[in-house]
Amino acid sequence: MRTDARALQVLLWLIAAFHLIAGAGLMFSTSFQRFAVAAYGAELSWDARNVYFLRIIGSFAFVLGTIAAMAARNPVKYSIVVVGFIEFFVLRNVHRHLYSSELYTGFGVSSLTNDLTTVFFGVQAIALIALLWSARRAS
Repeated sequence: MRTDARALQVLLWLIAAFHLIAGAGLMFSTSFQRFAVAAYGAELSWDARNVYFLRIIGSFAFVLGTIAAMAARNPVKYSIVVVGFIEFFVLRNVHRHLYSSELYTGFGVSSLTNDLTTVFFGVQAIALIALLWSARRAS
């Protein structure tokens, strides 16, 4: 396997591992929920509704992890999944800024955290685009 395809594969495995671990943690552990919300720089009231919504987000994240793991086995063959993650990361960034006032007032997230998170997901999207393009050209 070429270096670009291998790098794409590694990145997908990292995305998969993160989403599987975070998803399971959010679904089954309120302690993990508290850790994740704090790491995200957000403030949240710990009532039954928000705990339940975090469990749903965990389910979504876990499914994304499963899909990323399946695509990682052959990223060029399952390039539609890679494109889906690119779209997801880009849309997350668009929403972070289009609805930033909701993020700031509703969750207490700072603009610095918002900007750093944007860079993090933007770099992933760009890496996925570049690696997929290169791997598809080589195959």
